Order: sequence, then structure tokens, then C-alpha cells
Amino acid sequence: MIAEENLFNKSNPQISIPNTNIILLINKLMKSVVPQFKSYVVSDFYKKRKLNEDDFTQIYIEQAQILIRKYDYPFNINGQYRDITNLSKGFSDFYFYPNEQNVSTSTFFPVESKRLPSPEKSREKEYVIGDNNNGGIERYKTEKHGKGINECGLLGFVEKENFNHWMTTINRWITELAQTDKNWKNDEILSELESNTDFSYLGSTAHREDGDVNLTHLWVIVN
Repeated sequence: MIAEENLFNKSNPQISIPNTNIILLINKLMKSVVPQFKSYVVSDFYKKRKLNEDDFTQIYIEQAQILIRKYDYPFNINGQYRDITNLSKGFSDFYFYPNEQNVSTSTFFPVESKRLPSPEKSREKEYVIGDNNNGGIERYKTEKHGKGINECGLLGFVEKENFNHWMTTINRWITELAQTDKNWKNDEILSELESNTDFSYLGSTAHREDGDVNLTHLWVIVN
């Protein structure tokens, strides 16, 4: 069982498991959800429904919950996180929080979902930057999401092209921003950590005024 007695200090309503270990477990879970998630979204039944970003996210959360229960992970997952602890202004698409009574339910890993490509040409670069501070990476840089948290994630649903295309394209957008916007730097580009036919797992660092945030990116082929 993953959730052993020494993961939490029962007498103190604070998380005692090292944050690094929690993030490793979350990322392991997120990748392990992919086969179950894909078995739903690529089926003929769901293909006919022309799923949008919220639909993909809902199915992903449901499949993650099944694995969390099955393997007794020491955290849970839920959708639409409103940060009442650090008072981030936005709502994350979903989040992970301690699965323990009398322990704060403040998230230790919020996740923003994005479709690749964006559904509208005017929102083409929204994985990175968008109107009204709505870009995926942008939200973490400005602390609209993830305020006070130094490990956050993005989940990308790849509907067209392939992983290499999107890494090249997104990194080009970031380097172009770095040339014209002092808030963006060349070292914020994405690096691939793991890849197979179903998903690509990448990492990056986004600079913020109150300290950098480490971002993990999980991209899933849904076409």
C-alpha cells in the first residue's frame, strides 16, 4: 500500500510527507491514468460527441480517482480549485490535496488543462499566453494560479499534430516573447523528460516575482 503510517504526522494537521515525494507520486499517477483515459476518449462513442476541454478534464479526473482509490494514494483529486489559502485569483482546472482527516485540504499541486491546438485561431498561443492573463503558463507566472506553490502542472490534450511539433512551437512562442517582454526569459522553454506513443512528459521553470515555479507538462494524444 502506498499510504503508510509514516506518511503523515497524525498529531499535527500539516503534511509531513516530503513535498518532493508527493510530487513524484502525483506525476507517477498522472502518467498511469493515460491508458484508461485514452480508452474512453478515443472510443467511437465519445468521438461522436466532439469533446471539449472541460469534457476531457472531467473524464481524466474520474479515471484518476479510480486509481487513487485502488492504490490508496495519500492524496485525492478534485476539479475547479478555488484557492482560499493563498488567495490566487483564478480557478485551476483540477488539483491534488491531502487525503487525510484533519489535514488541510489546500492543494499542493494545481493543474491547468489546455487543448492543443486551441479551439480558436485568436487563442492560438493560449498554452503559453492569452488575453486577460489566461495563458496556461502565464497564469502560473502571474500567480493567478499556484500562488505560494512551487510545483504546478499543465495537462495538454493533443488533437492535431504530434508531440515534437508542439514542443517546437511552444518553445518558439516563449523565445519570441523573451525578445519583446521582459517578464519572459529564454530559459523558460520546455524540455522533454519522457515520451512514448500515448503521452509526452516535459518540464520547465517559470519565473515569478516571489520565486520560480517548477512546471510539469503531461501531453496526451486524444485523436
